[in-house]
Amino acid sequence: MVNAAEVTTRNFRAVARALSCVERGGPDAEELLSALAGRVGRARTLGVTGSPGVGKSSMVERLGIELMARGHGVAVLAVDPSSPFSHGALLGDRVRMPAFVAAGGFVRSMATRGALGGLTAATADAVDVLDAAGFDWVVVETVGVGQDEVDVASEVETVVVVTMAGLGDDVQAAKAGIMEIADVFAVNKADRPGAENQVAVLEDMLHLAPSSAWTPPIIRTSAMSGEGIAALLDAVIEHQGFLDSDGKRATLRLRRAERRIERCLHALLAEDFRGPHLEALHRELAAVGAGRRDPYAAARALFGVLQAKEKP
Repeated sequence: MVNAAEVTTRNFRAVARALSCVERGGPDAEELLSALAGRVGRARTLGVTGSPGVGKSSMVERLGIELMARGHGVAVLAVDPSSPFSHGALLGDRVRMPAFVAAGGFVRSMATRGALGGLTAATADAVDVLDAAGFDWVVVETVGVGQDEVDVASEVETVVVVTMAGLGDDVQAAKAGIMEIADVFAVNKADRPGAENQVAVLEDMLHLAPSSAWTPPIIRTSAMSGEGIAALLDAVIEHQGFLDSDGKRATLRLRRAERRIERCLHALLAEDFRGPHLEALHRELAAVGAGRRDPYAAARALFGVLQAKEKP
């Protein structure tokens, strides 16, 4: 069992054990999260996403070092593809971001295990653990952006979408709905040919987007040289200040809480139907699949099974 008190002292070993616990899930994870609940809600959260190959990891490392240089404690949660054999993260915690780790940063890799949005199911719980541990900033780096990989926006307060010239990201942005999730754009490898064209593409897309109280700034960066990283962090902090106005941060956190409760309810229902009510579920699935029953009637029938279970 993980000692929650040790976690709140930012003991890296205890934090690592706590993250392993929530990744496994189950009663121990629920007990730990309950013990940490009163410490959650203080950290600023940042998501960094973008297509594979745009330099997300290098950028996250640079951002983490810049944050620490400004006096903040920083934890990075790097969501990796799963190994098809062990189901562990293909990249290790310390293999990546060595300079960030050497400077005192905390890095943890988590496997996606097939999560559609590029985020593991335990990501939200892991963010809470790092928040409760006392880190000032929690940075979530995702696998990438695709049609179904935009759910990072539901777990963090500020989203940086990283792009670069030559990847056709203008097409991908239109497809994936990146305009809806980006709070800041970073055009990385800005010293390469085509970078200014990429900036122009993003500017055109922003002009066509519906008007909003916040317009995502476009920052030119080079994660390799460090150029533009300070300006990128300034833009992130400016967005955080924007969230502090008119209760926007509180609204974000309420929406996040709503989504998490819905996920928990869904998991409990799924567990119930995998157990004592599996036969009823299979019966309704077969009926809908054969066209003998509509899905609404099937859902109501299954809900009736649950209600009958609750009656004395």
